[in-house]
Amino acid sequence: MGGPARGGRELIHVLLVEDDPAIAEMYRVQLEYDGYRVTVATTGDTGYESLVASRPDIVLLDLLLPDRSGLEIMADIKEQLANHPPVVILTNYGEPAMMDRGLSLGALEYLVKSRVTPASVSQSIRGWIEQARRGSEPQN
Repeated sequence: MGGPARGGRELIHVLLVEDDPAIAEMYRVQLEYDGYRVTVATTGDTGYESLVASRPDIVLLDLLLPDRSGLEIMADIKEQLANHPPVVILTNYGEPAMMDRGLSLGALEYLVKSRVTPASVSQSIRGWIEQARRGSEPQN
C-alpha cells in the first residue's frame, strides 16, 4: 500500500471512483495538493480492477457509475475481498435508504457531494484510515 516516500513518509494512495470528469479532476487536484497519490477510475469495473490490482489505502466511491452501481461494487468488495481498504461513499444521493444500504455493505462513511468539499474530504482521509485500522484490530 501507499507509494513513494515524500519527505521521508510514504504517500497514502487514494482510489477515486468517479465518472464525472469535472468532479474527478476537482478531487484529484485537491488530494494531490495535500500530498496523496491518486488513481482515478471512471467506471465501476475499472474501479474494482484498480482496487484489486493496486490495493489503495482508501477508496472514495461514487454510486451512480456508467456500468454498474457503487452499491454493487460494495457488495462485491464485501463478498470477495476480506482485507479491503476502507471505502467512503461520495455521491449525490442523500436518501436515508441509500445511506443505510451503503453503510450496511461496509462503507466507513457516506457523504453527499453537495454537503462536503474536496478539502474537507482530503482532511478526513488519514482519520478514516486510522479508524478502519482500529476497527480491524482484534479486540482483547
